[in-house]
Amino acid sequence: MIYKFKENRVWRAYTGGKRIDKFYGKENCSDSRRPEVWLASTVEAFNPDHPVKGEGLSICDDGRIFKEILAQNPEKILGTELCKKYNGNLSILVKLLDSAERLVIQCHPTVPFAKKYFGSMFGKTECWYMLDCDEEACVYLGFKPGITKEKWQRLFEIQDTEGMLDCLHKFAVNAGDLWFVNGGVPHAIGGGCLMIELQEPSDLMVIPERVTPAGITLTDKKLHGGLGFDKMFDCFEYTGYSREETKKKYFRRAGLDENKFSTVVGDDLTESFSMEALRVKGKSEVELGDRYAVVIVTNGSGVLKTASGELELKKSDNFLITANSGQLSFAGELDLIFCTA
Repeated sequence: MIYKFKENRVWRAYTGGKRIDKFYGKENCSDSRRPEVWLASTVEAFNPDHPVKGEGLSICDDGRIFKEILAQNPEKILGTELCKKYNGNLSILVKLLDSAERLVIQCHPTVPFAKKYFGSMFGKTECWYMLDCDEEACVYLGFKPGITKEKWQRLFEIQDTEGMLDCLHKFAVNAGDLWFVNGGVPHAIGGGCLMIELQEPSDLMVIPERVTPAGITLTDKKLHGGLGFDKMFDCFEYTGYSREETKKKYFRRAGLDENKFSTVVGDDLTESFSMEALRVKGKSEVELGDRYAVVIVTNGSGVLKTASGELELKKSDNFLITANSGQLSFAGELDLIFCTA
């Protein structure tokens, strides 16, 4: 079965979204404080400085809340194994993210840290698959060697943003790049990036910058995530790597084979999720077996035929395919990204 969703724009503390508008083929595209679209989401956004109940939860085309549908049919949607493994919870969150400015430096918890301090079975390991990038687009990722908790905390206390950025590696990015971000690894997305972000299903983070690049002052709770200022610094992983080591650990450049899956994120990077690309030229048939997938059409147009019906596809279409949906028959010229548990 296939679930399609209403566009689910989410408020954030940075501006962006113009590239998402263009990706959707809209007119009068513009940046705003809603620079992300959350796809098939069962997660509420953590915005203590802009609280809106239910923000982030996906609404199906028929008006039903997807989280409630999942609660009623977890095994049918997720598949037997994944339903059992994650207690009936969707174990991924997929976003379209467009940064018109640099995002604040942040860090997300590992699963053990999230369980101990946030009471969550999920951390927030994530990855970024770049769809479109400005010429000067970049990301900051991972500590350089020699950065200690004491030094990092001192930079926070004096709010030396340039000093904090200088502790991280800076990498230029291009369309088609994949960057992986393990829990505990500090990072910041630079301006000019349109990406698919695949992550564990939480909005947990700590932020050492009190003021965003656009001049917005964040609340204390947004900074420490409810942990308090002392405990938040235990969320960071202080093992530093050289630039070459960091790129080897976290960067991938996947090829696109015609009419079969190409691995973008595999188990060499993480067991939390996977990402596969499919380039359809003419006809392509694939199966997911006993797992579900959140799918994004990144280019082209065509048709998807399943046992339950036929779906016309175009660039920007996104949907969830439930487990055990049988053969998926694509026709046309399409590039698709499959995000799976």
